[in-house]
Amino acid sequence: MQHKAAAQAASRDSVSDAPDASQVPRRNRERRISEIVLAAREVFLEVGYAGFATRRVASRVGLTLGNLQYYFPTKEELLRVALESFLRESLGGYKEIAASQAGTPLRRCAALIDRIFRDIDDPKVAKCLFELWAFAQHESYVAEFVNQAYAEYREIFARLLSEINPALTEEECVVRAFTLTAQVEGMMIFAYHGGDSVNDRAEVARATKRSVRLIAGLAAGKLDSTGSSSRSDGSESQSELLLRKTDGVRGLPRVGVFGEDGQILNAELRLSDRQSEHRLLLYRPTMQDKRRELKISQILSAAAKVLASEGYANFTHVRVAKEVGILPSGLQHYFPTHEDLLSATISALLMTYQERYAEMGRPSEKAANERLLEIVEDAFEESCDPRACRFSFEIFALAQHSPIAYDLISMIYSAYRRVFVDLVREIDPTASARQCLARATLIVAQTEGLMPLFTYRSRKDLPKIDKVLEFMKFMSIRIAESGGRPA
Repeated sequence: MQHKAAAQAASRDSVSDAPDASQVPRRNRERRISEIVLAAREVFLEVGYAGFATRRVASRVGLTLGNLQYYFPTKEELLRVALESFLRESLGGYKEIAASQAGTPLRRCAALIDRIFRDIDDPKVAKCLFELWAFAQHESYVAEFVNQAYAEYREIFARLLSEINPALTEEECVVRAFTLTAQVEGMMIFAYHGGDSVNDRAEVARATKRSVRLIAGLAAGKLDSTGSSSRSDGSESQSELLLRKTDGVRGLPRVGVFGEDGQILNAELRLSDRQSEHRLLLYRPTMQDKRRELKISQILSAAAKVLASEGYANFTHVRVAKEVGILPSGLQHYFPTHEDLLSATISALLMTYQERYAEMGRPSEKAANERLLEIVEDAFEESCDPRACRFSFEIFALAQHSPIAYDLISMIYSAYRRVFVDLVREIDPTASARQCLARATLIVAQTEGLMPLFTYRSRKDLPKIDKVLEFMKFMSIRIAESGGRPA
């Protein structure tokens, strides 16, 4: 009996020591799923949401479509897993840094900024984000992913800020975290389209860290409803007095580019018919020319509406012609090719913004600080308009696949940032050219980065818009004057 029991025990031990046969197919399945998800992310990056197809993914991993559908029955299911994995992977790295027990909260915050800048400099991350911003306009589950990711992203900064400065209220932490998140998201746009040198980007990173220290170190309760922050001796700087003076004062009456019905309000959305400035000076338009300009303006307005509301996948001659109420052949009379229509639409709308801010920024009887605040406030309000945001998201995504769109966006954003560079140089003549560029990037990134934050937002943790605007105006002046260094 003892020998029999020992034999049975040995038999059980040998079975337990042997690998479980059921684990092998499970591991193979997990490996195959990982390969498919990675391939799906690569395809999404290469062709965008408009060109994504499960056949492309199956071909990349060497599977038939039927075999791939065994793991992911639908395209939506595959995209869900692929996009969620991208967001979770990014957030996971940020959370790990923020939750680390190594170093002070301020050092962890600096390490977090370093990690974020590595992502900003990675074109794959930028491409994926731009596509996500656009795709979320058309799929509710993608919008839900993005919304949740940004809520967690802001929470990471809010918790770090509360550790750095325990005297801050919860609302103050949320407002400041919102501003930081907007800055880094906006810098993603300029990193991809700015064409800055390595040294320029390094200066932006340094300015950002100084800005973070300023944001985290501001005393609790000192920022009042005017956007000013009192010094330790109770006095106010010249810029803070200016904030109090200009609170709620507008330099130019603001008119949003998109009207209530989604149409473009600006009547100047027209082309120059490719005529030189010299010819235009000698040219007196006839009634036929005026009718042509009016029709072009109507076409561009309709094209911008289609691009913003239906996405670049549906931006075609046929769809735009239907929106205008003419035949596609009639549309081709004005814009023979898709590229002609696309470049004219992007140029007309983005130049509307650029020209407006260039006019507001020009030297006048107003101080440079005052002009800067007017632009920040105007750009802030435009960034909160979902129609303007949708248009921007689509052209950012489209620029990944269209060299024409990429070149146009890069050119116009460069001109837009120069408006801020000139203002910073006027405010602080001692700043070097590189410092002016870095400060301008930080200021303009705040409002540009607002677009995805206000579009994909969680109601429960969204700060009051007026509080965010007050804080951004305050930070804009501080950055312009000193690059974010404490006063």
